[in-house]
Amino acid sequence: MQDMTMSEVLRDPMIRQMLRADRISLGVFAELLETAAKKRAHGFSVSGSAAFRAGMLAEQAEGRGNAAS
Repeated sequence: MQDMTMSEVLRDPMIRQMLRADRISLGVFAELLETAAKKRAHGFSVSGSAAFRAGMLAEQAEGRGNAAS
């Protein structure tokens, strides 16, 4: 099964029916999806940057260890 795009989610009849039942407007739900997507993307970029820095520090430490030999 493939993930739905935000546009597909907002057009899906079952999701719209659940939103109506929960009294959540389509606009509020769209904002929620957009905010979640931005936080997720930011989390990936932050964790990716942290992993890159950790890798660089490990390489530098390894290089210093080899230079001391």
